[in-house]
Amino acid sequence: MAFTPIETQEQLDAIIKDRLQRDREARAKQYEERYAGFISPDDLNKRVAEYDAQIKTLQDSLAASEKAAAEKDELIAKNDHYRTDLAKTQIAIAAGLKMEYADRLRGENEEEWRKDAEILAKDFSAARIVAPLGSQEPADKGTHATRDQFAEWFKDTFNQQ
Repeated sequence: MAFTPIETQEQLDAIIKDRLQRDREARAKQYEERYAGFISPDDLNKRVAEYDAQIKTLQDSLAASEKAAAEKDELIAKNDHYRTDLAKTQIAIAAGLKMEYADRLRGENEEEWRKDAEILAKDFSAARIVAPLGSQEPADKGTHATRDQFAEWFKDTFNQQ
């Protein structure tokens, strides 16, 4: 190729324009090859928006599941309380106690509640055997109990008419 001299400004502008165009194309090609695996800013913004929406959805579902778990725990606790009350009531009735005494049974399980109910039933049955205001002193002493002495005095004092 032989050198041809540039005679006009238009020729110079055309040569520079061609050279700049080739340089731009070469740089664009290098840029595309270099950043081929990277995401464009527009795509990146779209992905960020999608991820934000997914995060919000997941946070909402997490909050809903935590609320449901709390409600579940509350219902389980209530159910356990009702089962405990029912078991204590059944044990108290089986032991011959009034239903009001079911709440007073102590223990952690049914076996301990049964033992406590038996103890209460024995105490109440022993208390029922003793006659109210009965004499607790033995009769073989030959002396009258204070109550019997008072009864004799009362009879003598007020029945003389």
